[in-house]
Amino acid sequence: MQNEQDRSQCFTDTQFKTTEYPLKCNDDGSLSFFWFDAHEESYGAEIYLFGKVWQPEINQFVSCSLKVHGMERTLFALPKMPKNKLRGSLTPEEEKTQQDSMIIEFNNLRQNRFKNITGFKCKMVNRKYCFEMPIAHGDHKFLKIKYPATQPPLPNNLTGNTFECLFGANQSMLELFILKRKIKGPCWLTIKNVQQSPKNNNFKHTWCKQEVYINSPKDVEITIDDMNKASPPITCLSFSIKTCRSSNNTNEIAMISGLVHSSINQDGPTNSQKMSCFTMVRKLDKKPWPFDLQQRLKQKKDATINLF
Repeated sequence: MQNEQDRSQCFTDTQFKTTEYPLKCNDDGSLSFFWFDAHEESYGAEIYLFGKVWQPEINQFVSCSLKVHGMERTLFALPKMPKNKLRGSLTPEEEKTQQDSMIIEFNNLRQNRFKNITGFKCKMVNRKYCFEMPIAHGDHKFLKIKYPATQPPLPNNLTGNTFECLFGANQSMLELFILKRKIKGPCWLTIKNVQQSPKNNNFKHTWCKQEVYINSPKDVEITIDDMNKASPPITCLSFSIKTCRSSNNTNEIAMISGLVHSSINQDGPTNSQKMSCFTMVRKLDKKPWPFDLQQRLKQKKDATINLF
């Protein structure tokens, strides 16, 4: 039977050891980045892309996270028409007066009700409408409003004396980023002006081997060369959990087993022999280990079994 010191030693021996490598960029300073997952936090103030980059020092692809700064919330305010006036029938002078009135009202709302929004940019644009609201389908004038995504979103039902409604108030910044950059599913991206994330006291924001960031979403592009590259291999984990009933009549985890394949081909068949497995077994409270456990563990040559 293992004592508490043995169990602690068994756990610490399994900690991962990582080596820091420089970021490998292309000759023009850009980074070739294959993305396959994304995540946003703080209502879109922080956007992360997760994927793979080439690491020549170890001759393989490694995991990488890309943090996107500089996103802006984009809203469209529908002007409220004066009585006896149809949309599209205003003169240029009336449109200019309407635009100024909307800007003044929105600025007053920002200063009085939404003080966390410190500034904004706006202009009149033409956009097509074809959804469920009682608005004629087709081209309409909208006041396009933009402000940093680090500032909070506005209520979706916000209205005013000069505008009927707001579109895009609750739009996901990740969705906006993917649409604006025309990214379609996992693919290669060319990242310009990329910088490695600073490491403060070895603290990392993700579990990726490399962490980088950009200051503008416009630094992400899809080129013709990106479309013709083969996809890098990915790592896949399948795991199983075994539970048991505790003395308090609740489920407790007793064992976790995992099967790892670190080189799955995304574009074709995969060699199923390149797999590894591990098992972690927990000692249940007030219950001893089986008497022949150590002997059985020594017989398992093809798996890593940890006791904790």
